[in-house]
Amino acid sequence: MAKKSAIVGEYIVTVDDSKIYVCRIYKSTMAALKEVAEANGIDVKSTWTTQHLGRLLLTQFCNGATQGTIGEYDIQRDPNNRINVIRNYSNNLQGLREAANVAGFTPGSDALSWTQIGHAIALVDFVNSQKK
Repeated sequence: MAKKSAIVGEYIVTVDDSKIYVCRIYKSTMAALKEVAEANGIDVKSTWTTQHLGRLLLTQFCNGATQGTIGEYDIQRDPNNRINVIRNYSNNLQGLREAANVAGFTPGSDALSWTQIGHAIALVDFVNSQKK
């Protein structure tokens, strides 16, 4: 199978040789960092900045490195202290559902019998057909 991909809002959906990759590049880095913090039992203070929370997470879970992975989230601190977060979904079906919701894509009535590959291909084809 040829590689297919589509950008759906913050999501990138890729289908390659019967493998699916769904990732999310957040427009709001703080929202992503809050997801990571809350999933790990950290109470986020309203006064914290993106740089502060990013550095805190990297210090606590990645030994202070400038980049690391916490669960599904890859966090990187650039030399200028900008924080970047990408979520790589381990549960592709969840990522596909979120991306489909953003795209306004509703699978047909037989959706429950679809495989994840079927969901991914249908979503990518739908999004790419909307661009034409």
